[in-house]
Amino acid sequence: MAKKGDKYKCDDCGLVIVVEDPCGCTACDLICCGKQMKTVKPVAKKK
Repeated sequence: MAKKGDKYKCDDCGLVIVVEDPCGCTACDLICCGKQMKTVKPVAKKK
């Protein structure tokens, strides 16, 4: 289930989306260029 702030990226075109208002569905497929988008892992902040 997608949560607020989750990021997804299309490996083909590079489109990135950020979830602002989750729908609450147990399964949510985000499709771009005919393929499922992949979760982008958060990058650790430098100190």
